[in-house]
Amino acid sequence: MYFAMDEIGFENTEKIKNITTEAERWQFIYDTAKSYDFEGIHFTPSLYNKDFGLDLNNIPEYFQDFKLTLHNGGLHKINTEDDYNSFDVALSQGFDIAIRNNMHDISLHPPDIYEASENEKKSCLEFFHKTIDKWLNTATKSNITLSLETHVTGKYFLFDGLGGYIEFINKYPDLGVLIDVSHNYYDGYSEDEIISHLADKNVKCLHISDALQGADFREGTHLAIEDGSVDFAKILKAFAHIPNLYSALEIKATNESVAKSLSMLKQHRLQNCHKSVRGDIKWERI
Repeated sequence: MYFAMDEIGFENTEKIKNITTEAERWQFIYDTAKSYDFEGIHFTPSLYNKDFGLDLNNIPEYFQDFKLTLHNGGLHKINTEDDYNSFDVALSQGFDIAIRNNMHDISLHPPDIYEASENEKKSCLEFFHKTIDKWLNTATKSNITLSLETHVTGKYFLFDGLGGYIEFINKYPDLGVLIDVSHNYYDGYSEDEIISHLADKNVKCLHISDALQGADFREGTHLAIEDGSVDFAKILKAFAHIPNLYSALEIKATNESVAKSLSMLKQHRLQNCHKSVRGDIKWERI
């Protein structure tokens, strides 16, 4: 397991807005990831474009020092042929960026179905199957994994609960699973329920931030570690055996809180150890 930078901290986000040249902004992102001691960077196009003023088509070559992944987030309706074509273009652009920069995973959200009719939801599901059929094939040929995030709030997303999500992914054994710990916990799933639903699936990534059940959404998600009530020792231990699993920190907090959160997660990682046959302790970096 390795940890990847997503959000960069409140102060860093404000600082990058005052950097005038693109080259200097890229260098700032690189230096920030190094100073936090992240092993990877999880790029979200909308975040980099809107908040950082950066085009992911221009990622400098020196970023190959990190393990890189792409998150095609945002809200996408695909109820019509035009919707599908627009989403297809966005995924095509994402794959171009990922292939060019040797990224090893592309992840995406389930479609947005807020206020959709039953017929629109049916069309959405059909278009989403078409999307996954096409791009999962492309990912396999490109030696990149394609992963689907566990956003399962039925009022807003295509899948109403983890059961519906699992029913969909079971049709695609090669489709990766991105577990959004904060969102699933906020939606009422305990750590044990998240693990029991998903531990035997094709998990590729965790989106990591703390959460509080029963709170307002903005106050109950994307929190610094220990500002919520998620048992991350239990979560990390359950998925420790997965090769090249990455955990991206989606923490909306101060620079100090991001740094402390990463440090605590690394301690949890180190504490996953086992006794060897000889009875001594073998520590594993997972």
